[in-house]
Amino acid sequence: MDIVVEGRGEKSYKPNQIDVTFDFRVCARTYEQALENGSKSVVEYISELEKLGFAKDDIKTRNMRVSENSVYDEKTRSYKKDGFVYSQNASLKFDYDTSKLAALAEITSKVNNAPRYNARFTIKQDKLVEEEVLALAYKDAEFQAEALAKASGKKLKECLKVSFQPFDQALVSSSRYDGVYESEMCKASSSARDNIQNILVPEDVEVGTSVYCLWLAE
Repeated sequence: MDIVVEGRGEKSYKPNQIDVTFDFRVCARTYEQALENGSKSVVEYISELEKLGFAKDDIKTRNMRVSENSVYDEKTRSYKKDGFVYSQNASLKFDYDTSKLAALAEITSKVNNAPRYNARFTIKQDKLVEEEVLALAYKDAEFQAEALAKASGKKLKECLKVSFQPFDQALVSSSRYDGVYESEMCKASSSARDNIQNILVPEDVEVGTSVYCLWLAE
């Protein structure tokens, strides 16, 4: 007798890595000024991160460009050109450490032309996680097949075929920490740093997958 079952594996993991993405944006009247001021602000910001122990090579650039800037005119109800804007996106990954995240937030609040940033809480051992969850799904399928074989008065013999979809789930906590552009309203204080270090506890990363197994019972 053939038995086809779907096994489900699920497990929660505590984040062990922080992924930060930065969005630099600097406006100027001319292309040359935008390029000069924008690149200078990025270099200065990275030098501040180096003071926290990060290496320059840890900050990875995703894209960079200088383009015409447009603003919406309420009177004419149309967009008009307004100089140029320097844009650069970068990312930084480091082992889970809220004290480092708090220090990053403090530095960002104090520098000129600070980037907007977003911190996500992730798992870096993605292959190990996939292996563990798949093993749980297989054991669940085996348990179900064993129960069905027993209910039908037969004995489970072997698994003839296993099918599953490749992992497409991002191993990311649903928690986020968002930074904002530097302003008087968001200057980091010692109290804010304490909140990040002592109160910020991201939710676990919930990982799940299914396997489909064909079992032989006799």
